Amino acid sequence: MESNDPSAWINTILSELSTSKSSDAAAAVENCGRACLKSSEGFEAIRALRASVAHKDDMDLLFDTYKAELYDNRPSLYKKEGAIYLEYADCACGMVTSGKVTHPFLCNCTIGYTRQIFETLFGRPVKVTLLKSILNGDNICLQEITVT
Repeated sequence: MESNDPSAWINTILSELSTSKSSDAAAAVENCGRACLKSSEGFEAIRALRASVAHKDDMDLLFDTYKAELYDNRPSLYKKEGAIYLEYADCACGMVTSGKVTHPFLCNCTIGYTRQIFETLFGRPVKVTLLKSILNGDNICLQEITVT
């Protein structure tokens, strides 16, 4: 590993944060995910989509429009029994796919990213629960999203 390669210290930070008894540690990593989305073109696309929907309190309409227009109707985003599910067969994070970050605490970043997507889309708080994670040894990543 090169001395200027930040992966060692990122994995160390994640490891240290994962042992914290404070929920602030997970929230800090989650905020990184929120910032990641906000710095992307996707964030503006979600905001524009929400602005284009006439009935902004119609969660089904917002979800269906998002899935069709920005998620290409992929089956990995679906609703079941009042919750939304987002499933990935491969980790979508570039830090993980590069092989540089391997600590499962990084999944809090993805939780923040997903929360920011749906809070922006719905205009209200959501809860994101990580049900399965490739970094935790599962064969998929699976998140449950519920409007709070």
